[in-house]
Amino acid sequence: MGRAEANMIVDAPIDAVWNCLNDIDNTPKWVVGLEAAEIKSVRGEYGIGTIYVDHNRLGPIPQTTPWTITVFEPMATQVHESASAVLPSKMILKLRREAQRTHVQMIVKYRFLPRLGVISRMLERLLMNTLLKQVLKQNLASLDAYL
Repeated sequence: MGRAEANMIVDAPIDAVWNCLNDIDNTPKWVVGLEAAEIKSVRGEYGIGTIYVDHNRLGPIPQTTPWTITVFEPMATQVHESASAVLPSKMILKLRREAQRTHVQMIVKYRFLPRLGVISRMLERLLMNTLLKQVLKQNLASLDAYL
């Protein structure tokens, strides 16, 4: 399984960061390559069980990826999971207060083109781990600038 991680101290209070992470409609303003995002279902309050869809590109290929929020611990942790055929993923978002700023950790655990077996694992090690880490760093920098 592939894995990428990035960390950054964002120059915003934890509640502003948390609210931004929960504002699906505006995530295209700071997530690299995201063209649109929309909530499809909410069971009660936004949180565990919420399903949303991302519209983006994996290289030249347009993707519509459904995500489900599986962990939602206010001001601390969120886990979003996707069963995409191309890139099934688990995105872990962790926040920690740092005085008036916020430490944000983004971790993605994924399988790239899982039907390719051994080739999939080679591509993850040789290409995707580094590429996704760079994207996560860009997203954190964009989040900081957006806030």
